[in-house]
Formats: sequence, structure tokens, C-alpha cells
Amino acid sequence: MKKSAFILSLILSASFIPFGFVDAHEETNTAPQYIRDKLPQHREFTNLTEHPKTEKTVKANVLNKNGQIIDQKVFEKTADSTNSSSTTDQGTQKVTVLAVADEEYKAAYPDWQSRIQSIVEKADDAFNRDHNIDFEVKGLGEWGSSGQNSEQILADLSKDWDGQEYDFVIGFTRDANFDAGGIGYVYNSEPFGSAISVNLDQGTANTAKATQHELSHNFGLGHDPQGSGIKCIMNYDYAYSVDYWDPEHNETIEKNKIWYGN
Repeated sequence: MKKSAFILSLILSASFIPFGFVDAHEETNTAPQYIRDKLPQHREFTNLTEHPKTEKTVKANVLNKNGQIIDQKVFEKTADSTNSSSTTDQGTQKVTVLAVADEEYKAAYPDWQSRIQSIVEKADDAFNRDHNIDFEVKGLGEWGSSGQNSEQILADLSKDWDGQEYDFVIGFTRDANFDAGGIGYVYNSEPFGSAISVNLDQGTANTAKATQHELSHNFGLGHDPQGSGIKCIMNYDYAYSVDYWDPEHNETIEKNKIWYGN
């Protein structure tokens, strides 16, 4: 696989803006580009009210900071209920995830492994529903996040955890220097190694929305213009209120999903 040129996409600044969202401008180049006008994080810290559905029982390797397997965690398939996703939402295209929590996140949540698995499962509901893609957490890792801002912390995660042969590496952070709600690389071709993103702890519900947004960038998606009225998770105006994509973005995911999984 050949690593693509990428840009950095940044959503959800850690600053609070009481009304609406700030504007953002993207630039695309062969070198990394940063969005300087950052979208604020959601005004509320919101957790999920029920555990998302796990489509099947999955065993995840627990890794230390050196990438060595030190344990195994089993996530059991969720029993069907009237409140869970349909059994038809079991995407046949399986993609693997290494979910990594930094020291601050681990310190805040003794159940961090189950917590971040729940976030990924919630974030993948729409991928299952609309694109037959099922994200499976197959690895759990710890991470000493380092950097003066979100861009540097993303690069630090890539440096520490890329090359582990997972399709996606998703970082979860409570680092005080992380000045965004989520950040991820946007690829224009199949990445060489893992697709990388990091999300700020905003409660499991809001972090799941940010995770879906950042995973979408990993499939090559850009943003819809703010103020356009386009209801799509890639429009900052709706980043926390919808879980679907507009037709153009759906086409892009369908075209690029061959990059990952089986």
C-alpha cells in the first residue's frame, strides 16, 4: 500500500462559543495543512443513555506502550432488544480498530476499555446502516500523549502507534493541550499503515459523534459549507445532531471503503 498525501481536518475546538459554530477554511496540498479556524466542542458534556449494540462477540488484545500483548478483553455480543440496532446492521465488511487512551483518560475512567469500545460501536452504527462497514475493536492500548496542541498530539499518536497492522488507530484524550474536540487525517488514497484520528473526551455521546466525523475524514471526506443548510455530519452546523451523510459523501465512502478491511 502506498501512503497518500493527506490534510489535517480539525473539528470541535476546546473553547466554548455559546451560539452556533465558527467558520472554517480548508486547504489541500501535498504537505499537511491545518485548519486554523476551529469549530468549538459541544457546549454540553453528554453521555450515551444506553450501551450501543455490539454486533458480535469480539476479543481484543490489550497492548502495553511498547505494543506487546499483555492481556485480552472480550466484548460480548449485545443481546437483541427493542432499543438496539437491527440485526441487519451487521456490516459484512469488517475493519479493525486499535483504540488507545492516554494517561489522563485512563486516570479519569477505570472502565476506560469498555468506555472507548462503546464510543466506537456507537460511531459505527451509521457505517453499518448505510455502507455495510463494521468497525471492530481488536486492540486496546495506552498512550502517553504529548504535544502543545491537537495537531502535535495527533502526530504523536501516529508516531507511537502507526504500523500495528490495524485499519484504524483511534486515540481518546483528556490532555489539557488538546485544543479541539476531534482531529484526523484526510487521505486521498489508500493509506500506508493505519488511518489515524484523536478525539477529546466530551462524554460518550458527543465523542461518538466526533469519532464518526473523524473516521469519515479517514475515508477521504471533506466538509460541507457552514450555512449551506446541508444536513450532514460533515457540516459543522450539524456535527452533533445528525449521524448521516449527504449523497456526495455517501458516494465517496462507497468508492473509498475498499481501502480498509476484508
